[in-house]
Amino acid sequence: MNIDTAQDTLREMLDRDAIFNLVRLERFWRDQREWDRLEASYTDDGIVRVSWFEGTAREFVKRSRDMHQSGTRSKHLILPTYARINGDRALAESYGQVQIRASLEGVEYDLTSHCRFLSRVRRSGTEWRFATFEAIYIRDTIAPVNPWERLKIDAQKASKLRESYRFLSYSLSAGGYTVNQELPGDDRPDLLKPLYQAADRWLATGV
Repeated sequence: MNIDTAQDTLREMLDRDAIFNLVRLERFWRDQREWDRLEASYTDDGIVRVSWFEGTAREFVKRSRDMHQSGTRSKHLILPTYARINGDRALAESYGQVQIRASLEGVEYDLTSHCRFLSRVRRSGTEWRFATFEAIYIRDTIAPVNPWERLKIDAQKASKLRESYRFLSYSLSAGGYTVNQELPGDDRPDLLKPLYQAADRWLATGV
């Protein structure tokens, strides 16, 4: 291995480490209510698309703060898994869980949503920041915190919701949020293919 190749390899390793650290900290800052740091994780034109929100990163931070103040609590487990880097652009994909404890008609429950997060990342100066943050839904589960209680879920209403984020949709809707039923998920390959194609095109061309 010559010096140039070794330097390129080291640079890529450092970039990947910085990107994975960004992925971990973005969710951590949100969970810990570090709103300024959360906003700084994104580019000025950053876009977020998740179950309950689609819009600018700045508005996402504001709405996240409002959600927390309303009493809705969530925690995130995120495992950065795969990154592809092309100069000052990168794609990062991670496995994640959204863990929520809340109440539905007086019954406390735990909800776990299994998902992947696909992000476009740009180098801004000496730092990497999110240009996009999108959730891809896999499946979810819900159960009462106290096993002797029973959740009152309208089975007919729930059956009409997407399989990959059914109970997340149900619980958020009960809390007054509008949940888009056309989000990327493993149950909708027709939505996944164009998402990845657009991401690959952006990585290659910036458009």
